Formats: sequence, structure tokens, C-alpha cells
Amino acid sequence: MAYLTATMQKRDKIIIISAFSVLGLLLVIAIIMLLFQHREIESQSAEIEEITAVMEFEKQQSINEFEEMQKQYEDYYINTSNDSLLKLIDEEKQKVQQLLQELKTVKATNTRRIAELKKELSTVRGVLKTYVERVDSLNTVNSNLRSENQKVRRQYEERSRELEEQRAQAEELDKKVTMASILEASDITLSTLNDRGKKARSIKKVAKFQIDFRILRNITAERGRKTIYMRITDKDENLLTSPGENHFFFEGMDLEYSAKKDFDFSGETEDITIYYTVNNQLKESTYTIALFTDGNLIGEKSFILE
Repeated sequence: MAYLTATMQKRDKIIIISAFSVLGLLLVIAIIMLLFQHREIESQSAEIEEITAVMEFEKQQSINEFEEMQKQYEDYYINTSNDSLLKLIDEEKQKVQQLLQELKTVKATNTRRIAELKKELSTVRGVLKTYVERVDSLNTVNSNLRSENQKVRRQYEERSRELEEQRAQAEELDKKVTMASILEASDITLSTLNDRGKKARSIKKVAKFQIDFRILRNITAERGRKTIYMRITDKDENLLTSPGENHFFFEGMDLEYSAKKDFDFSGETEDITIYYTVNNQLKESTYTIALFTDGNLIGEKSFILE
């Protein structure tokens, strides 16, 4: 009986030891499996982190690329007067800003949305590039037109200067011709006569003035019938006049004359004499003889009468 009991105890002990051994083995196996799973999880986590880092890097690269594009077009000086084109460019810039804002906030793992945003941004960049190229093209055309306009303006100004010079030369020539066509009286002499037509011996005896002068040869002056008007004034500008309405025009003024004479001008030298009948007692003074014809002063000379 005692032997049987001992045998059973020994058997139970063996069973218990075997059970613990099995449990220990199972525990070791479980620990090994857990270790493998942990390593696998760590490996997967590292791989996920690496993939996530790559995604973040690619996302940041995209952000940097389009921020640079945005800065490039923000800094680009749009020089155009085309308001419609400027409005379209501003609208595309606003789209870039909105898409960039969403790209910055979207998760790096959301690859589908990031790809969509990149595609949209690329499209906007293409549109912007097209608009800017159109502005550059318009500016080039405008620049060419401005250059052409400047060239035409310079040619016009040069031609205007030439015409002005020609006009000035023509005016100068007209003046010279006009001046050349003005008759000239020379060798003006004054003789004082008494009432018998003889030389007066004193100023109190003077009854008539005899004025002799010569009209010089002039082939450019108009030929034909002409009238010479004579004005005789003393030193106080008092005019010696004759009875009647004795007026003529000179440089827009209505002047009185002392005497006049008509003659036929042939272009050659003419000797002319004009008489003036003294109406009042003369005084000692300096008397000036001025001769006019065709609206021009053609000769002037002063004489002292004592």
C-alpha cells in the first residue's frame, strides 16, 4: 500500500514537472513569437515612418516649388494697359494662393488629394505662363509700335523743321524781294523860291519850296503809274499843309501830306521835282522832307532854314 502510494506520488510529480516543462516551453515559444512580432511591428513602423517622411518631403517640395512660382509671379512686373488681361492674371494668382493654402494643410498621407492639388497647381501655372507670355508679346508689339512711332515722329519733326526752314527762307526771300522792290529816293535837294520863282534871299521872302530828287533804277519794283506823297515838318513836328483833304495811308495810319506828284515808273532812274506853295510865314527851323510811295518811306532829308 505504501509502495503504491509512493508510486502514485512519484507519477503525479512527474506529470506536474512535465506540465510545467510544457508550459515553460510554450511560454518560451510565445516569448519568441512575441519578439518576432515586435521586431516585425518595429520594422513596419520604421518603414511607415520612412514612407511618411518621404511623403512629407515630397509634399514640402511641392509646397516650395509652388511658393517659388507664386513669388515669381508676384514679383513679376505686369506692364500692360490691358485691364481684362490683368484681371485674369489676378484671378489665377488667387487660385494659386488658395491651392497652396490647402496643400499646406492636407495630410502628407493623403496622396490622392496632394496629387490632385499638384495637378491643379500645374494647370494654373500653365495658364499664368500663357497670360504672362501674352503680356510680354503685347509689350513687345507695343515697344515696336512705340519705336516705330518715335521713328515716324522724328521723321515728322525733321520734315517739319525742314519745312519751317524752307518757310523761313521763303519769308526771308519774300522780305528781300519786297525790300528790293521798294523804290529809293536819293539826292534830295531843297530850293527856296520867292513869288517870282527866283531864289529867295531870306526866309521871309520864301513863297515856294522846290524839292528835287532822283528815283533810283529798280528792275524788281512794279512798273506803272505811281504817286509820291511829300511831308514837310519843322523841328517841332508841325506839318506844312495845303488847303484841301490831303491824306494817304502809311503802315495803317492816316497821314496828311504837304504835296504830291504822279509819275510813270519804267524801272529806270527818274528825276522828279515837287513844288510846295507856302501858305503861312515860315520861321527859322530845321525842316525835314519825307517822301512816300506804295505805302513805303523811300527817302528823307533835313534842311536848316534861317
